[in-house]
Amino acid sequence: MKLFGRKLKFASPKKVDIVIFDEVNSDLVVRTINKSYSYCVFNQRPEDIWVGFNVFRKLFDNLSHFQWEHASKHQRGFIVGTIKQLRLLYYKSCLDVINPKAVVTFIDNSSAFGWLSKHCREYPFIAIQNGSRLSYASSHDSGYYVQHLFSYGYHEKDLFPSLGYQVENFYPVGSLLASLYFDQQVKHPSHHYDLLIVSAWRGNIGFQLDVQDTMRSMSIMDRLLSRYIVENGLKAAVIMRSERGSKDWVMPEVGMSEEQYYKNIYRDTVDIVETDFSKRNIFPMMQKSEVIISCLSSALLEAYGMKKKILFCNFTGTDRYHCDFDPAIVTTQPAWDELSIRLNGLLTQKDDDYQKEHKEMMDYYMAFPDGALTHEYIAIKIDEIIEQNSVISL
Repeated sequence: MKLFGRKLKFASPKKVDIVIFDEVNSDLVVRTINKSYSYCVFNQRPEDIWVGFNVFRKLFDNLSHFQWEHASKHQRGFIVGTIKQLRLLYYKSCLDVINPKAVVTFIDNSSAFGWLSKHCREYPFIAIQNGSRLSYASSHDSGYYVQHLFSYGYHEKDLFPSLGYQVENFYPVGSLLASLYFDQQVKHPSHHYDLLIVSAWRGNIGFQLDVQDTMRSMSIMDRLLSRYIVENGLKAAVIMRSERGSKDWVMPEVGMSEEQYYKNIYRDTVDIVETDFSKRNIFPMMQKSEVIISCLSSALLEAYGMKKKILFCNFTGTDRYHCDFDPAIVTTQPAWDELSIRLNGLLTQKDDDYQKEHKEMMDYYMAFPDGALTHEYIAIKIDEIIEQNSVISL
């Protein structure tokens, strides 16, 4: 039975070892956690509604945590604030019934997970960072709160306090996705492409200032790169950001699809590769490319941590969107001569020399563990967190 598109389950949830909060990329969490654990996925898009005696009994107990002052200060008014708090208390009640050893999510910036992480202390809340957290897109009232965070690197540990993000325990481990989808057996991959352009297409999300700025910057970059590729006889490719037919495939304000945008600029001078989220084909594409370039994509930092040459093009005229990146990996000059010199240097520099020059910064942004893969390290650390919590609970 469904209510407002949400599945009604006339029961209380069963006990499991691990609750995976939010179904998005929950398969990656399943691939990472210890296989001996039982688990369930706590759906959020939309959420399941458990209608069982134990849930309502717990909800009655949890009503004592209702914060009237917080509800009254909600930006959309007291009624909305009240409904939001009741929903979060309901989530907590469901989790209390399950009483898991841990709650794990791949959506580290979920405000619901943040509230639960702050207010539920009976079992640990563990998040795995799923993307770059940039200063320009942050909000001090976002509700970002994580008890245990597997972050990309040490950069987040330095950055988050200034954004108002609260993390009790940091574990810099690099990108889980890169760990799973880069071919770890290939230490010195051959370069099928001289240049890989990672699309920063914004999609159908409105046309606010940041979208206008970044799309304009991307257009300048692409037109310069089109000329550079032709004049230097390079083998190049574009990896698109949106999947064909998805809601972000067409930007109404631009009046075309992502594919048409790139065909209009590059014509037949590059391979235009469709992204496949199920296969994460962007990672093998980056692995077999000499230099990876984009206007603004966290994929570049993942490639950087895997010792690849990268370059961000910031042609917005402001440092607002790129202030979190070291100038050594950013160019701000939208001029043919300047970009040519920068790319010539990257293409001719030996991989070993580039890696020696950038090693400290690579580790700062993507702190992949020594002697283990990221997903292996996370699995071991989750076991340790669970064990520590069980000792404290005794």
